[in-house]
Amino acid sequence: MKKIEREPTTEKELRQDLEALGVMHDMNLIVHSSLSSIGSVIGGAPTVLRALMHTIGKKGTLVMPAATPHCADPVTWRKPRVPEAYLGKVQAHLPVFDLRTTPTEMGTIPETFRTWPGTVRSNHPLESICAQGVEARKITSRHPWAFSEGRGGPFEKLYDLDSWVLLLGVGFNRCTALHFAESLVEKRRIKIVRFPVLENGHRKWIEVPNVSDDNDTLFPLIGSTFITQNMTRQGLVGNADSRLFSMRFLIDYAINRFKELL
Repeated sequence: MKKIEREPTTEKELRQDLEALGVMHDMNLIVHSSLSSIGSVIGGAPTVLRALMHTIGKKGTLVMPAATPHCADPVTWRKPRVPEAYLGKVQAHLPVFDLRTTPTEMGTIPETFRTWPGTVRSNHPLESICAQGVEARKITSRHPWAFSEGRGGPFEKLYDLDSWVLLLGVGFNRCTALHFAESLVEKRRIKIVRFPVLENGHRKWIEVPNVSDDNDTLFPLIGSTFITQNMTRQGLVGNADSRLFSMRFLIDYAINRFKELL
């Protein structure tokens, strides 16, 4: 059935939608989002952020991935592809990640959140996390370069803090917590990532292992079966089909599913 496009949405209406979905005060909430899926929002992305921050309150913590794949070796870029004739030049002049100024490619809402007053960011050249709230500095304080979504990093801290995940107009293919689940499995899929850093004022390239991209293979499948366990709440936020669920429940479930599928 085709969704009926709602009239422009206000901050108050977004708050009501979030509360109806189950978002509440004091939550540690990691959000994956699509502004276009929400539809017309009066005030755009800042209105969405205000609604989220108001709903979790001053004792909650709001978290969003702020990935920067454009800081990786351009050999791995998909869009835009770098012609081989120019590859050496792009590699030689690729800017080094700067947690203060390097924009994220995760969308309008995460990029707006990155620059929001009070937001802090983890220092990972490819997979940084932005956070604001009571637990923000704890979540972002240490972010290992190798297996960036695995043990010792922000996602393990989010798991330990019994955080919640909000898929705001996006699917499980965007759910980074599933990378954390896969990182805990013996037969995890692995890739090598390469990026430039500054060390003692000198530029150098670093290579570290990480969990591979899923490319919409296992994540949607695991998400679809997780939904059948009745562990998610579904509803509209604006015009966006959205789901809210415990990150801990998802991880515990997904670990067993990855063991079956890999």
